[in-house]
Amino acid sequence: MLRNCKNILFIVFVISVVCIIETYLVRPAFSQDFQSVPIILKASEIIPSQWLKGPNYTIEERITNDGVVSTYELDTHYGPLTVESTVLLLKRMHELRALHKMEQLQDSDIFADAAKGAATGTFYTARDLIGDFSGTISVVGSGIGRIFTRLNSGTAGDDPYQASALTSTLGQAATKREFAYKFGVDPYSSYTPLQKTLESIAWTATRGSLTVKAAFSALSFIPGGVGVLVSLTSTADSLRSLVRDKTPAELQEINARKLSAMGVSDSIAKIFLGNPSYNPFEQTLLVGELANMKTVEDRVMFIVAACYAQSEQTAVFMRVMAQLAGFYNERVEPIQSFIKADTLPLLEKANRTVVAILPLDHLAWTQRFANKERAVSEAIRKIPGVKGKELLVIGTVDPKAKKVLKTTGWKIEEKFAETIVREIVSKSMTE
Repeated sequence: MLRNCKNILFIVFVISVVCIIETYLVRPAFSQDFQSVPIILKASEIIPSQWLKGPNYTIEERITNDGVVSTYELDTHYGPLTVESTVLLLKRMHELRALHKMEQLQDSDIFADAAKGAATGTFYTARDLIGDFSGTISVVGSGIGRIFTRLNSGTAGDDPYQASALTSTLGQAATKREFAYKFGVDPYSSYTPLQKTLESIAWTATRGSLTVKAAFSALSFIPGGVGVLVSLTSTADSLRSLVRDKTPAELQEINARKLSAMGVSDSIAKIFLGNPSYNPFEQTLLVGELANMKTVEDRVMFIVAACYAQSEQTAVFMRVMAQLAGFYNERVEPIQSFIKADTLPLLEKANRTVVAILPLDHLAWTQRFANKERAVSEAIRKIPGVKGKELLVIGTVDPKAKKVLKTTGWKIEEKFAETIVREIVSKSMTE
């Protein structure tokens, strides 16, 4: 009997040692076998063929990926263009196609007549005094892969998006927003060719007494639809209408009230609303999406994370995250609340499953991502009652990353919402 007990104890001891070795030697060795970056991808293997080329742009075949997001190079009629992340690429693609249609409008007879009227009088003297609005907009440095690393506690000084008193009095600012709405683009976009063309159309239409309705009534085409991902949820068009009808100052007041109603403190709201990475369009869509999720608790967690944006790319990334959360809540499964895990805003469902929905392009198992995953998982472990964790990405996950993530308890879904995204893009391209 004693010998049997000793044998059993020995077996238990051996199993314990094996488990310890597996835990501290095997898994870390597997996890530490990180993938090197950049990863080179091919546009023709990732992007639908009809997206690769438009009337005024071509997406280059070579794509570089940092293990999280991809960087695209475009050859456009307006010069080379570098775009970081697929979500920003989709925005630029739509803007480029809208630009082509704006140029068609400028070539029309009705617009030519308005231009003749606009060329008379002293109006252009006033225009010259105002200066080039697009020059005040700068693209802050890139770095979605470094999201949530440092909080921008400062607030914006002079608002570069606020129209001058003269442009407001003359009606040019409102006309510009109206044309932008009709073309389905962001009136505050940082893309200079779009800004300059919108400015030109708005000045000509204002001085030439040409309404938006009249401008398109004589044309053989209808302006392109809403940019992809902007129209994922039922709130999208009402928010775009709000941007069309209100000045930046009015939008900020509206957004401040919505944030207050969500329980966001004045100090946090001030940091978010003053973050120059968000233009009025992006900020209004993000806040509006969260405000529409009325039954979801702790939405302040998302706003806190959104305060960390340090670039336009990250601001667009956060806006899309909010829209994907809204899409999930509206069409997939109700969300109970937002939670914070190492500054990353995650969703929690009623069954206590935590869901991370991220607009990532191609996820690889890199040192940086491994560190982030470890911190997020550790934060989740500290939340009582969590029964599972899911990771949904709009792009793809490398097989190695997928394997490691599954060993740490993540359920993975690639190409989340891909069907509806493709439908929206296709519709936008045919309108």
